[in-house]
Order: sequence, then structure tokens, then C-alpha cells
Amino acid sequence: MSDLRHLLTHVTRRPAILPFRNQLIFSTLCLMALNAGNAHAQTLDYNAFETLFGEPVTSSATGKPQRASDLPTDMQIITHDQIVSSGAQSVPDVLRMVAGINVRSYSTLGANVSIRGNDAAGGSRTLVLVDGRQVYLDGYNFTDWGLLPVSLRDIRQIEVVRGPNSAVYGFNASGGVINIVTRDVLHENKSYIHLNGGSLGNFGGELVASHKFSSQLAAKLSLNGFQADEYRDARSRGTILKTHTLNASLDLRGQITSPIDWQLSGTIGQERTPFWADLGTYAVTNPLSKSLEGKINADTSAGLIEFKAYQNSYTSGAYDTVSALGMTLPIDFDYSLDTTDTQLSDTISLNSQNDLRLAAEYRYTTLSAREAGMQLASEYDMLAAGSVVWDYRILPDLTLTNAVRLDAFYVPSMRNPLPAYGEISASHQYIEPSFNSRIRYDAGAAGVFGLNVARGIQLPALFDFAPTMSFGAATILNNASIMPSTTINIGLNYSRNIRPVGAYFSLALFAQRTSNMLGTPFSPNFNYSPPATLTTQPENYGRVDVAGGEARLNGSVLAGLKWDLSYAMTAVRDLNKSSLINFQRQTPVNSVIGGFSYNLGKFELSSHVRWQSHYQDIIADFSRLTLNNVKIHGFVTLNARIAWHFDKRFILSLSGDQLADPELRETSGLRIQRRLLGGLTAQF
Repeated sequence: MSDLRHLLTHVTRRPAILPFRNQLIFSTLCLMALNAGNAHAQTLDYNAFETLFGEPVTSSATGKPQRASDLPTDMQIITHDQIVSSGAQSVPDVLRMVAGINVRSYSTLGANVSIRGNDAAGGSRTLVLVDGRQVYLDGYNFTDWGLLPVSLRDIRQIEVVRGPNSAVYGFNASGGVINIVTRDVLHENKSYIHLNGGSLGNFGGELVASHKFSSQLAAKLSLNGFQADEYRDARSRGTILKTHTLNASLDLRGQITSPIDWQLSGTIGQERTPFWADLGTYAVTNPLSKSLEGKINADTSAGLIEFKAYQNSYTSGAYDTVSALGMTLPIDFDYSLDTTDTQLSDTISLNSQNDLRLAAEYRYTTLSAREAGMQLASEYDMLAAGSVVWDYRILPDLTLTNAVRLDAFYVPSMRNPLPAYGEISASHQYIEPSFNSRIRYDAGAAGVFGLNVARGIQLPALFDFAPTMSFGAATILNNASIMPSTTINIGLNYSRNIRPVGAYFSLALFAQRTSNMLGTPFSPNFNYSPPATLTTQPENYGRVDVAGGEARLNGSVLAGLKWDLSYAMTAVRDLNKSSLINFQRQTPVNSVIGGFSYNLGKFELSSHVRWQSHYQDIIADFSRLTLNNVKIHGFVTLNARIAWHFDKRFILSLSGDQLADPELRETSGLRIQRRLLGGLTAQF
């Protein structure tokens, strides 16, 4: 009953907030929870509590259930209704309309998503999770968005944490965290099929089949995929003309005894897509992703104990040809990345004022890379970590939350597998602390004030530790001195309800400093020695400072209209400027986002628009083996959707992407084209 206790405690501290009708509903829900299911009391029923409080609820910030307005961190939650009404066809399309997030679309499936800048095309400092399982790829520090094992309409909510959160989520959450939460079949037994098709040869769909066999067992099967023509200038860029993806997942949920439940999940997915690397060119990839995860939760007298373990497998390759130095050079590179992770946590309610979450994690990752079938590198790393989160309600309206984590990371010394090279790479051992500390004060009608300080850690990609190797005209040197980057962040937050106009205002300001900034595995600095020798080496690139913030105003009116307006500013200062990727110029400074959704009987109408200022991307010049800067001018992205609920179970929809321009230069890659899609959803 841990989630119920925490929310009960929260409500009793603010009795004036709930009108009598909601108190009655709350009492009814409590009785239903007590009478209908000790079996599910230890899991969070998002739907019930979101209906009760009129806002999303999450347990991602501290391990205990909390309302969105009470979170001890700078988090924005995108709800299921917002995802569907956006008309988006992918998770990056949804995230594009969130203040503080930058999305670059390099192809139909390929995208880079970053929080508050500091990212380049091929790498990311933003940790991405699906139901708490990492899908971020440590081997090369990026996320393959086309292989997310989730169906868009099955997503319960997307939780966006801005700023470093390594103390809660571990290494590689130094920029922020995106946690995608899908529906729990124990609490939301919903099934549907969705088909869509339209311009650019788009055809795809989703199938989610859920079934509750009994109060002790439920299952959910999810399938999603599509195929499409690549954007029009794919031919001139020398990459593939068609792309496709297919993903599947199976979740089993059940109960062992009244206070103990379990989950077993498996996923598989494959895609074919052009991949844009920070080398400023495309390569064709055909990756295969698989995962298996098990969880067990026990609501005991010692607290809410959770144990989970998962294994991720990702196999990919880059196959193409590049014309350089008057020659045609083949690219035939493939790799396998496997991660095994185990986590144990205990969330304890010490008394009415103090909650504690203790956690431990062990991770083992292997990477095997080959060129034309020849082994280049075979390496592994190990990580062990312990963390504690302490939530202290000093006064009814004053809360202090502290999170501390200690990570021990080890990469062994490795001998070069190529016979011609006997070099041994140096071993690496790091012990790094991270922390998040936030104080929150609820001043009633004056609003809610927050102050937070954090230290985040970003690891080099596992590939960056590979021994010196050579293939063709290129040589990659091992850097024995490479080390993690660290980010110190200070933030101020303010929010309040503006009741006369039914609106909610939030403001976040931040300043952060990253030391030993890391580049990406795809574009370390290189030296070219004529006639045909290219040498690269991963490096740390000194200090990068960032300052900025986000302001958001959103609300609704009784007529069925919901609206949202936000502004974000991110000013990056790259003091070192030694990287070929200029972090300062790679981030647009300003962006403005606006949108609305309107329900009128059986009809829904929604539209979202985003303007962002210019930034700088790169493109490769293989005739000279250089990277050239490309200025991407400020642009507008406009999406719209109209839907008709012509039957209780059926919905017809028409969505338009990139309506502001027939072709948009969003990056130095392919030009993004306007797309119209019709859809049919059947719920059963």
C-alpha cells in the first residue's frame, strides 16, 4: 500500500486543495483499493490517481508516487491525450513541442534529441528509458529512436527531466532524462489497432492486444512499424530511397501473493535507415535490437522493495561507399553491443516527515566491432553503484530532497586483436560521486518556489576506450587520458496557478558548467596527412558553460479548448573550441512553442507550431577530408490534426507534418518534406 499511503499523506497535508466532490471520489478510490486489490496496492495506478488529482502522477523522481506539481525536480510530463492530439508519428515528433528540447530530424527515422543543448548529431547527453529500462546505447552514446519498442498510442506518459540527474538515474544522465512510460496492463486493460498511410509512400500501424486472464495474471502484446520513401534528396545524397522499421514487445504481469507482483517483458525490433554520423555524411544501417527484462515488487514491513534485471542486445552496421581523394572507399563496419543490468531498491516511509530510497546497481557491457569481417575491438566495462534519496518534509509546505550516488566504473586493458598491432590500451578506473539537492516551498496563492543544485557525470562511449587500430587509410588512436565529463548545475524554479483565467505558469532558470567536455565517437578530431592517411583520437574538449531557462503558460477553458505557450533560451559558451563540433554554435539559442487542442462533440482539432533560431551544423567534404560549417537558418515547424469519433470505438484522423514549408532545411542532411497522413483507430 506504499503508493496509497504517500498520496494519502500528501492530501491530508493540503485538505483545502480538494473540493468536497474530489474528497468523495478519493474516499471511494481508497475503499476500492482496499477492498479490490491488495494484489495491486504496491503498483502505481496512473489512471486512477490522474483522474483524482486532475494532473499526472509519477514515481520516477524519488521512487515514491508524487503529483506533477509536487515534484522535487524540473520535470515536465506529456500525457497520453497530449501525445495523441499532437498528431505526431514518432516520439521525437512529440518531444519537439517541449520547451528546452532540441530535435534534429536527419531522415524519416533518424533524429537527435537533446535537452538544453550541448549535443551534436551523432551523440547525446540525454539518457532515454522505456519504463525505467535504458534504451540509450552506451557503446556509442546515442539513442536509436526508430527502434523504440513502444506503440505511440500505448504510451501512458513521457517524463522529461531537465538538467543533470545522475544521482537518481546514474551515469549518462548529465544532460537530462526522458522516461517513456507505457500502460500497465494490470490497471489499464486496453486494446486497439491503428492503421495510417499517406504521402511519401507512408504506410504503417500499431496493434496493442491486452488481456486480463485473472486478478493474478495479465498480458499485453504490442506491434508497431511502418515503411516510407525517404525524403526527396536521398538520391542526390547517395543513400537509400526507402526506409522501414518493425518493433514488437510482450509484457506479462502477475501476482505471487497479495503484496508481491512481478513483470516479465521481451522486445525485438529491426529497421533499415540512413544514419547521419557527425562525420557529416550518411551510411546505411540495418540494426537489430532485442531485450529481456524481469521485475519483482514486494510491499513489505521493511518498505517497497523492487528488484529488476534486464539484458539489452543491439547489433548494427554501416555499409556504404565514400568517394574521397579521387578513390571510392567502401564502408563495411559492424558491431554488437550487449548490456546486462541488475538493480535493487527499497523505498521506506520512516515517518510522516521522512522517506528514504536505497538502491544498488551493477552493469556489465560488451562491445565487439569489425571492419569487413576483421575484428577491430572486443572490449567490456563494469559498473557498480549505490545511491540514496532522502525526502524530508521539514514543514507542511517546505520539503528538502537530497539524492547522492557513487559510481565505480572499470574498463580493463585490452590488446589489439589485429596481428600487425601489439599495442595494449590502458585500463581505466573511475569512482565518481553525483548528487541532486532541491528545496521546495509552497507559498500558497503566491506560488511554489524551488532551488536545486546538481552534479552529473557523462562517460566516454565504450568505443572510445578501444585500443589503437587501423583499417584502410584510417587509424584510430587510443587515448589513455580520456576521462568522464562532469556537469555542475544550479537552477531556480517557480510555478503558480492563475485561477481567474484557468492557467498554470511555470518558470525555470539554470546555469551549468561542464568540465572535460566529451565529443562523440563518430567525429573525434582528426589529422590528414597526404596523400591518404587519416588519424583520429577521442578527446576531452575543455569547458563548456550554459545558461538559460524555460517559461511555460498553459490552461484550458470549459468550452473544451486546451492551450499551451512556452519559450526557451539556451546560451552555450564553448571556451575551448578545439573540437571540430562547435558546441556553442550547435545549439539554437531561442525557441517558441505554441499549441492548442479543441474538442467539439465527436470532433477533435489540434495544432502545434515551433519556431527556433539559427544554429550551425556540419557536412563532410571528402575531396579535402574536412568538415565544413553549415548555417541552418531559423525555421518554423507546424503540425495539425483533425479527428472524428464517428463511433464509440472508431476514430478517423487526418494529420499534417511540416505544413509551414513543402521542404525544410532543418539540418545539413536531408531536407524534411511536408507529409499528410490519414488514420483509422479501432478500440476493442
